[in-house]
Amino acid sequence: MPRTLEEIQRDNADSSALRGLVGVLNDKLQLRARYGLLEYEAGMDGRWDFAELYRDLSRIECEQMARLTGALALELHPRDF
Repeated sequence: MPRTLEEIQRDNADSSALRGLVGVLNDKLQLRARYGLLEYEAGMDGRWDFAELYRDLSRIECEQMARLTGALALELHPRDF
């Protein structure tokens, strides 16, 4: 059964490294959720350079989150990977 990031963090309170990984992933998820709106607003202001920058940042965040979730999956379920 899937667990939330908060549950993973709470269940692994003794591991500061794992708590840090979950915290960074949570921060990146929240930031990436904002990029679409920021890109739209930049476009509405005619700032196509900023809109492109937000698209690029979103792509980069996606790649970083994939690495973070991969590391988290290996930590939580090493036998399955």
